[in-house]
Amino acid sequence: MFDIGFFELMIIMGIAVVVIGPQNLPKLAKAIGKGWGEFQKTFTGLKQDVMDEAEGLKQTVNVDALEQDIGAATKIDVDVNLSEMDLDIAGDIKKDV
Repeated sequence: MFDIGFFELMIIMGIAVVVIGPQNLPKLAKAIGKGWGEFQKTFTGLKQDVMDEAEGLKQTVNVDALEQDIGAATKIDVDVNLSEMDLDIAGDIKKDV
């Protein structure tokens, strides 16, 4: 995500030890860990809420109307194919005459 390698991480840790001090560093790490855990928990809950809402929307879609639309589209396709066959047959009859 941030593309931080081992060397960069060691530099950040060295600066943190100098700025924060070795006594307060464990407290800071614990606070960061708790904050990260809360962030992950909140993000997971939000993700689950979005997935539940999407599933609810899928269920509210009118399936019967979609089936009717698909049936009508299939009927139109069959009618078009039959019309093309009629034209081909008429052309064949003209060739034979």
